Amino acid sequence: MKKLVQLVIIIFWSAMVVLLIYRHAPVPGLGVDARSLLPESSDKWMGIYMKGRKIGYARSKFNREIDGYSAYEEIKMTLKVFGTAQDVHTTTRVVLSPELKVRSFRFNMDAAQDVEIKGRIRDRLLNLEIRTGESESKKTVLLDQEPQMGITVLPYLMKKGFKTGMRMNIPVFDPATLSSQNMLIEIMGRETIMLHGTETESFRIRGDLNGIPMFMWVDEQGNELKEESPLGFTLIAEPMAEAVNLPGLTSDVSDIILLTSVPFNIDLPEDISFLKMQIKGIDFEGFDLNGGRQSLKGDIVEINTEDIAEAGHVSLPVSGMDRFLEDSPFIQSKALEIVKLSREILGGEKDSLAAARKLWLWVYTNIEKKPSITLPSAVDVLKIRQGDCNEHTALYTALARAAGLPARISTGLVYRDGYFYYHAWPEVFTGQWIDIDPTLGQFPADATHLRLVRGDMDKQLILLRAINNIALIGIEYK
Repeated sequence: MKKLVQLVIIIFWSAMVVLLIYRHAPVPGLGVDARSLLPESSDKWMGIYMKGRKIGYARSKFNREIDGYSAYEEIKMTLKVFGTAQDVHTTTRVVLSPELKVRSFRFNMDAAQDVEIKGRIRDRLLNLEIRTGESESKKTVLLDQEPQMGITVLPYLMKKGFKTGMRMNIPVFDPATLSSQNMLIEIMGRETIMLHGTETESFRIRGDLNGIPMFMWVDEQGNELKEESPLGFTLIAEPMAEAVNLPGLTSDVSDIILLTSVPFNIDLPEDISFLKMQIKGIDFEGFDLNGGRQSLKGDIVEINTEDIAEAGHVSLPVSGMDRFLEDSPFIQSKALEIVKLSREILGGEKDSLAAARKLWLWVYTNIEKKPSITLPSAVDVLKIRQGDCNEHTALYTALARAAGLPARISTGLVYRDGYFYYHAWPEVFTGQWIDIDPTLGQFPADATHLRLVRGDMDKQLILLRAINNIALIGIEYK
């Protein structure tokens, strides 16, 4: 079972920080000027449900301070990943100006590897401090415009005032992906919903983030009643005692791996070198479906595994490809321990293809295959030596870049036993780009690796547009 592919769970989780929805302060009765209705304080609780089964809770607080406002959000969930319980606990604290501009924030995620991200915003300059496990780094980001945080969007709307039919684009910064995305808010109007067995009048609000829809319902007094987001997650307003009363992970709770898998119409053998199939159910805009070993014509994609015997060779370090050699907060290619290990593995090897293979073999052999909900950090993976496809890919990418070997991350779907599962793997440049898989032990990766997107976590949010929407129909394989 160790070679079973894992869901790209961290992509899903990073987005859930944004999508468990933009949260939770009371919303004024629609059509009323909200300036005078922004509360002095609020403390709200919601139960989190997946397919009707309770898996966690969310708490949000909003307070007026002497020199502005403060907001706090806590999310606690237990997810089933390949039959095992994975606990996730996040907190977000935000300090805001009297005009509800974000001044600073602190995001903490307690999981297999603890993460803390602190930020301060001055004008459009964001200064970040990032701690993953025992690793620390700093980063400065120039933002296009001053953003909101997920938990401050509703207070921001309340401050401005809004009416039924109103549409507004709001930039929202997500600390889990270190990126800012535009969120389209639409006030849709009145709707009757069932809440705790009772018909309840409400107003419906739609949010759209990068093409991913989410919905919120509030009552006449502006109290939030319900939220819905992708993958069958629902949040329902509850008293504190009920919200924190968690039943534990029962056998009837859906496994997140199986819940997001894509059935396939052909039983494929292992290590195929060519696959032709039809892609249905998604808008292709924004996805990286065409290029390299993967070609797209209309809705038909063909994948050809690279011929390693004919692969290009260049000498390390490779020049002119600085973009794919960069150090980043989670791909720490300049960290001393990463650089040291990369040199030890290569032992002076300068041939790009031979170096790529040596690094691949080391990661495949030395990192235990284990489901994990984390923000994958190369340095931390090296220390704990375990993880799923995200951890294997992060470490390989960092080791390759440390050696002057250009590498980038691909994320998409891979086939196993009648289904396609969400997965991540690296591409490495040896004179040409080659897809490899240090999680499954494939060099090169076989033709069942369907790339949907290239890039780090800020790019990977688009995957949520595919989850539970994409359909694949096999046509031919070799």
